[in-house]
Amino acid sequence: MHRGHLEVARTILEKHDEIIFMIGMSTESHTPRNPFTAGERIEMIRLSSIDMGFSLDRIITVTLPTMEVHVADVYDVVHMAPKFDEIYVGNKIMARIFRESGIRVTVPKPYKREIYNASYIRSLMAKGDPKWRELVTPRTASFIEKIGGPERIREITDENEEHTLHKEGI
Repeated sequence: MHRGHLEVARTILEKHDEIIFMIGMSTESHTPRNPFTAGERIEMIRLSSIDMGFSLDRIITVTLPTMEVHVADVYDVVHMAPKFDEIYVGNKIMARIFRESGIRVTVPKPYKREIYNASYIRSLMAKGDPKWRELVTPRTASFIEKIGGPERIREITDENEEHTLHKEGI
Protein backbone atom coordinates (compact mmCIF):
# COMPACT_ATOMS: atom_id res chain seq x y z
CA MET A 1 0.00 0.00 0.00
CA HIS A 2 1.90 3.02 -1.25
CA ARG A 3 1.10 6.71 -1.48
CA GLY A 4 -0.04 6.35 -5.09
CA HIS A 5 -2.76 3.91 -4.03
CA LEU A 6 -3.74 6.29 -1.26
CA GLU A 7 -4.09 9.30 -3.54
CA VAL A 8 -6.38 7.29 -5.81
CA ALA A 9 -8.31 6.15 -2.70
CA ARG A 10 -8.66 9.79 -1.61
CA THR A 11 -10.33 10.68 -4.92
CA ILE A 12 -12.65 7.68 -4.63
CA LEU A 13 -13.62 8.64 -1.07
CA GLU A 14 -14.44 12.17 -2.30
CA LYS A 15 -17.08 10.58 -4.55
CA HIS A 16 -18.28 7.61 -2.48
CA ASP A 17 -19.22 6.97 1.16
CA GLU A 18 -17.06 3.85 1.39
CA ILE A 19 -14.24 2.14 -0.41
CA ILE A 20 -13.72 -1.60 -0.71
CA PHE A 21 -10.08 -2.55 -1.09
CA MET A 22 -10.00 -5.88 -2.90
CA ILE A 23 -6.78 -7.69 -2.13
CA GLY A 24 -6.12 -9.80 -5.18
CA MET A 25 -3.95 -12.86 -5.28
CA SER A 26 -4.53 -13.23 -1.55
CA THR A 27 -3.56 -16.89 -1.62
CA GLU A 28 -0.07 -15.97 -2.84
CA SER A 29 2.64 -14.71 -0.50
CA HIS A 30 6.41 -14.90 -0.06
CA THR A 31 6.95 -14.52 -3.82
CA PRO A 32 8.81 -11.71 -5.57
CA ARG A 33 5.54 -10.29 -6.91
CA ASN A 34 3.52 -10.78 -3.71
CA PRO A 35 5.95 -10.90 -0.80
CA PHE A 36 3.34 -10.17 1.87
CA THR A 37 0.48 -12.28 3.21
CA ALA A 38 -3.14 -11.23 2.82
CA GLY A 39 -3.24 -10.40 6.53
CA GLU A 40 -0.13 -8.24 6.23
CA ARG A 41 -1.65 -6.41 3.26
CA ILE A 42 -4.87 -5.81 5.21
CA GLU A 43 -2.82 -4.37 8.07
CA MET A 44 -0.96 -2.08 5.64
CA ILE A 45 -4.27 -0.79 4.28
CA ARG A 46 -5.48 -0.10 7.80
CA LEU A 47 -2.28 1.64 8.92
CA SER A 48 -2.01 3.66 5.70
CA SER A 49 -5.64 4.73 6.02
CA ILE A 50 -5.03 5.94 9.57
CA ASP A 51 -1.95 7.89 8.44
CA MET A 52 -3.98 9.50 5.65
CA GLY A 53 -6.77 10.50 8.04
CA PHE A 54 -9.35 8.23 6.39
CA SER A 55 -12.11 7.17 8.75
CA LEU A 56 -11.83 3.40 9.18
CA ASP A 57 -15.61 3.10 9.15
CA ARG A 58 -15.40 4.03 5.45
CA ILE A 59 -12.82 1.32 4.64
CA ILE A 60 -13.69 -2.30 3.84
CA THR A 61 -11.15 -4.95 2.86
CA VAL A 62 -11.91 -8.12 0.94
CA THR A 63 -9.53 -10.87 -0.06
CA LEU A 64 -9.77 -12.50 -3.45
CA PRO A 65 -7.99 -15.74 -4.26
CA THR A 66 -5.45 -15.94 -7.03
CA MET A 67 -7.47 -15.80 -10.22
CA GLU A 68 -6.81 -15.87 -13.91
CA VAL A 69 -7.84 -12.94 -16.07
CA HIS A 70 -11.14 -14.48 -17.09
CA VAL A 71 -14.84 -13.64 -17.37
CA ALA A 72 -15.56 -15.93 -14.40
CA ASP A 73 -13.54 -13.58 -12.18
CA VAL A 74 -16.40 -11.06 -12.31
CA TYR A 75 -18.69 -13.62 -10.68
CA ASP A 76 -16.14 -14.22 -7.91
CA VAL A 77 -15.61 -10.51 -7.25
CA VAL A 78 -19.35 -9.76 -7.16
CA HIS A 79 -20.02 -12.65 -4.78
CA MET A 80 -16.98 -12.24 -2.50
CA ALA A 81 -17.36 -8.51 -1.90
CA PRO A 82 -20.10 -6.46 -0.31
CA LYS A 83 -22.48 -4.83 -2.78
CA PHE A 84 -20.82 -2.08 -4.80
CA ASP A 85 -22.00 0.41 -7.41
CA GLU A 86 -18.77 0.95 -9.30
CA ILE A 87 -15.39 -0.75 -9.59
CA TYR A 88 -12.09 1.03 -9.96
CA VAL A 89 -9.57 -1.20 -11.68
CA GLY A 90 -6.19 -0.45 -13.19
CA ASN A 91 -5.99 -3.57 -15.35
CA LYS A 92 -7.51 -2.63 -18.72
CA ILE A 93 -8.39 -6.23 -19.61
CA MET A 94 -10.27 -6.68 -16.35
CA ALA A 95 -11.94 -3.29 -16.85
CA ARG A 96 -13.30 -4.50 -20.18
CA ILE A 97 -14.51 -7.79 -18.70
CA PHE A 98 -16.33 -5.96 -15.89
CA ARG A 99 -17.88 -3.49 -18.37
CA GLU A 100 -19.06 -6.36 -20.58
CA SER A 101 -20.71 -7.82 -17.48
CA GLY A 102 -22.71 -4.63 -16.96
CA ILE A 103 -20.70 -3.20 -14.07
CA ARG A 104 -19.81 0.48 -14.05
CA VAL A 105 -16.03 0.74 -14.33
CA THR A 106 -13.57 3.55 -13.77
CA VAL A 107 -9.93 3.16 -14.69
CA PRO A 108 -8.30 5.61 -12.30
CA LYS A 109 -5.43 7.79 -13.40
CA PRO A 110 -2.32 6.53 -11.60
CA TYR A 111 -0.75 9.01 -9.23
CA LYS A 112 2.94 9.62 -10.07
CA ARG A 113 3.28 6.02 -11.31
CA GLU A 114 7.00 6.43 -12.04
CA ILE A 115 7.77 6.50 -8.31
CA TYR A 116 4.61 5.22 -6.64
CA ASN A 117 4.91 1.77 -8.10
CA ALA A 118 4.95 -1.42 -6.06
CA SER A 119 7.61 -3.13 -8.16
CA TYR A 120 9.86 -0.07 -7.83
CA ILE A 121 9.34 -0.02 -4.07
CA ARG A 122 10.12 -3.76 -3.84
CA SER A 123 13.27 -3.20 -5.92
CA LEU A 124 14.42 -0.47 -3.51
CA MET A 125 13.87 -2.86 -0.59
CA ALA A 126 15.74 -5.63 -2.40
CA LYS A 127 18.72 -3.28 -2.88
CA GLY A 128 18.60 -2.12 0.74
CA ASP A 129 17.80 1.46 -0.36
CA PRO A 130 15.92 3.23 2.48
CA LYS A 131 14.19 5.53 -0.03
CA TRP A 132 11.29 3.02 -0.11
CA ARG A 133 10.16 4.39 3.28
CA GLU A 134 9.28 7.74 1.66
CA LEU A 135 6.90 6.05 -0.76
CA VAL A 136 4.65 4.56 1.92
CA THR A 137 3.14 6.10 5.03
CA PRO A 138 5.12 6.15 8.31
CA ARG A 139 3.02 3.49 10.06
CA THR A 140 3.20 1.24 7.03
CA ALA A 141 6.99 1.64 6.81
CA SER A 142 7.31 0.76 10.51
CA PHE A 143 5.07 -2.27 10.08
CA ILE A 144 7.03 -3.50 7.05
CA GLU A 145 10.26 -3.18 9.01
CA LYS A 146 8.74 -4.88 12.07
CA ILE A 147 7.80 -7.97 10.02
CA GLY A 148 11.18 -8.03 8.27
CA GLY A 149 9.73 -7.09 4.89
CA PRO A 150 12.93 -5.80 3.26
CA GLU A 151 14.87 -8.87 4.41
CA ARG A 152 12.09 -11.17 3.14
CA ILE A 153 12.16 -9.48 -0.24
CA ARG A 154 15.95 -9.78 -0.44
CA GLU A 155 15.76 -13.49 0.42
CA ILE A 156 13.08 -14.35 -2.13
CA THR A 157 14.27 -12.11 -4.97
CA ASP A 158 17.52 -12.62 -6.78
CA GLU A 159 19.02 -9.66 -8.63
CA ASN A 160 17.85 -10.84 -12.06
CA GLU A 161 14.28 -11.36 -10.88
CA GLU A 162 14.24 -7.97 -9.16
CA HIS A 163 15.47 -6.22 -12.31
CA THR A 164 12.92 -8.08 -14.43
CA LEU A 165 10.04 -7.30 -12.06
CA HIS A 166 10.86 -3.59 -12.05
CA LYS A 167 11.48 -3.42 -15.78
CA GLU A 168 8.19 -5.15 -16.59
CA GLY A 169 6.29 -3.09 -14.04
CA ILE A 170 4.90 -6.12 -12.25
